[in-house]
Order: sequence, then C-alpha cells, then structure tokens
Amino acid sequence: MRYRLLDTLRHYGLDKLRQLEGEETAARRRHRDRMQALAAACEAAWFGPGQREIVARLRAEQDNLRAALDFSLTGPGEALAGLRLAGTLWFYWHACGAPREGRYWLDRALEANPEPTRERARALWVAGLLAGCPADLARGRRRAEDARALAHRLGDAAEAAHADYAVGVIRLFTDDLPAALAHFEAGVARGRVPGEHLSIVGLDQVELACALGFLGEADRAVEVCEKALSLCEEHGEEWVRSYVLRMLALAHTVKRDWPRAERHVRAALRLKLALNDVLGIALTLDLAALIATEGGAHERAAVLIGGADRVWTAVDRDRWGSKALNATRGDSERHALDAIGRSPFTQAYERGAGLRLAEIVGYALQETGLPEHPDTEGPVNCAPEIRLTRREAQVAELVAEGLANQQIADRLVIARRTAEGHVERILSKLGFNNRSQIAAWVTAQR
Repeated sequence: MRYRLLDTLRHYGLDKLRQLEGEETAARRRHRDRMQALAAACEAAWFGPGQREIVARLRAEQDNLRAALDFSLTGPGEALAGLRLAGTLWFYWHACGAPREGRYWLDRALEANPEPTRERARALWVAGLLAGCPADLARGRRRAEDARALAHRLGDAAEAAHADYAVGVIRLFTDDLPAALAHFEAGVARGRVPGEHLSIVGLDQVELACALGFLGEADRAVEVCEKALSLCEEHGEEWVRSYVLRMLALAHTVKRDWPRAERHVRAALRLKLALNDVLGIALTLDLAALIATEGGAHERAAVLIGGADRVWTAVDRDRWGSKALNATRGDSERHALDAIGRSPFTQAYERGAGLRLAEIVGYALQETGLPEHPDTEGPVNCAPEIRLTRREAQVAELVAEGLANQQIADRLVIARRTAEGHVERILSKLGFNNRSQIAAWVTAQR
C-alpha cells in the first residue's frame, strides 16, 4: 500500500522546511541517497526470481527517482551522485520500457560530469545501449567504445565487459553481422569477468544466438540458447530468459519449424509483458507476424504488424534502420498484402495500431482477459477525437522530453501549480495514469 500527500500539504511542508537554513538541501540529499540505495539493491537482485516485484517497486517509485535525479543534476556539488543513480538504473531504462527517459537523464548527467570516473564509464555504455534511431546508433557506438576505453584505463574489468556488450549490440543492429558474430563468440568464450552483471553474461549468449540466427546458422543458435536457458533457470531469472525464448523462435523460423517457433514466441511474450519490456515485445511481435503469414493467417499478420509498428514508436519507428529487422517486417507485409489486398490489409493494420500494449500482446497470444499493464512507455490507445489545447500540447511535449513539473514551469514561465494543473488535465483528457503514457502518446502523434 502506498500513500500520497495532497499537493497543498506538500507545498505547505516545503515552505516550512525552507524557513530552516540548509534543511531543504539536507532532506533532498537524504531522499536521493535513499533512492540510490534502492536502485543499487534492485540492480544487485535483478538477475534472479524477484524481477516482477522489482519492476513494480521501481515503477511505484518513479516520481521519487525523478525528483532524486533532478535534485542531483541541479544542486551544487551533487552531479556525480546523479550520474551514479542514472547509471545504476540501466536495467530499468533498458528492460522495463523507459529508454527515452533513461536517455534524457543520462544525457544530462554525462554533460554535468565530464571527469573520467567509473560512474562516467557506466553511464556512457548505458547511453549507448539506449540509442533510439540510426543516427543515434553512431553516437551510441562511440559512447560505448569510449566507455570501454575509460574502464580499461581505470582498471575496471566489469565495466569494460559491460561496455563491450553494448558495442557488440550496436554492431549487430547496424548489420555488421560477421563482426558481431566474432565479437560475441569472443565474449562468450571469455566467460564472466569479476564483477560483471549476470544479465550481461546471459545477454552475450542471447546476441550470439541472434547473430547466428540472422546468418542462417539455426542449429548453432539453438545450442547457444540451451546453455543460456540453463543459466536463467539456475537463478530463477525471467528477463534474459524471455530473450532466449525469442532467439529460439528466430532459430526455428530459420528452420521453418513454424509451430515450434510460435510456441517460443508466445512464451517470450508472456514474460515480456509481465516485465513491461517494450523493446522485447516489439521485436517479438515482428516474429509473430512473420509466423502468422507463413501459416496463412494474413489478416492476423496485418493486425500484428500494425501493433508491432505502434510498439516500435516507443523505441524507434524505423527499427534502427536494421536490414535484418526491417526484412522480417517487410516480408510479413508483402505476403499479407499479396494474399488479402490493400484495403483489408489497411483495415486490419489500423486495428492493430489502435491496441494498447497488453491488448496487442493478448491478441498475439490469442488470449483474452490479460490485465492491462498499469505503467508503460509503450503505445497506448487514445480516441482520435480528443484534442489538447495549445498550452496543454506544449506541456505534453515537455513531459515527453522528461521534464518535471518545476522544469516545465520554468520553461513556460508559469507557476509550478499551473504546470501541475495542466499535467493533471492532460492525464484526465487522455484517460492516462502516468507521465510515461503521455510521452508515448506524444510520440505516436508525431
């Protein structure tokens, strides 16, 4: 159970606190340190059986985390702590549907902390991992390579291994497949270095299987996946496991074993929805659409393509420009169009594009009654006739940039309470529960 303080009482208490010299800063610092301790504990426990609870806890603390980050990046002498917190939350930004917000805080923190520290090495590779478009991938690779070089200079083998993973992922999705294959073969052969997060160890195997699948080496990909599954099962882990299942689905599409591929897709989607892994859902829906077309379910494939495209808007609508990823989507669309024609395809596509995240996953699973995820940066459904006022539209754009209410007030030269009122009215008009949904809606309108 969580409690919320009325805005009037919160502002009254803050006014009282500010009457005592130095107390507001001290209170905010204690609050930030509490959030750092929470983030560190969640990161340490992430590769284990409690991932769903960790996701729920961090989502519930979203506003507290934002307040802690904002204080750190605006208060004198606090910037390094902000960099540390933003980097510690790498798994939350990457795995739990918040890549845009992660990029926002990491960009600010890196700008405020140019010194060569372990915290900067961490933040650089995380920022690279969260790259959101083809142009950003080039910058992301430079950041990941800078992180690796800095970590080596600092003698931090774990951060160097983490950065090396990010470099490999960017190679993979910029279609440098032979280099990506060699990269991850070397990483898996090296094994875990002291201090390396087990999630990265597992993801090295996932990306090796992905490279093998893209290159048509399905049997080798399956062997790698079986080893990765053993690691996940040993620790009761679900997030990396969901990616392993997706890679098994990819391998079986290469083998054209469509029933087995579909079983793995469904198993992956169930886990990904439970963790709100928006990126993983987008990737897996693309495979689900391909499997549907190969099974002759062309209208169903069109719905899945529409849903997948909408989910991808939370990451990058163009799938980072990856030839491999876009080929999967393109093949599905072409086969469905040839089979049912433009008009039926468009109708089915738009139906999929209008579904909420849980609804499109439920459709892919051919299940009903799935609970809607309470907080998502992914796609949301919004009645097309709803319109925001000019000022509300400005506020929504700033929310999508990751700005807090006080920052919005400063940018628009209005009172904080006025900014809060605009945000509340936007949430009410659109039928949303949180700021991340506003950000996703803004992205979908562009």
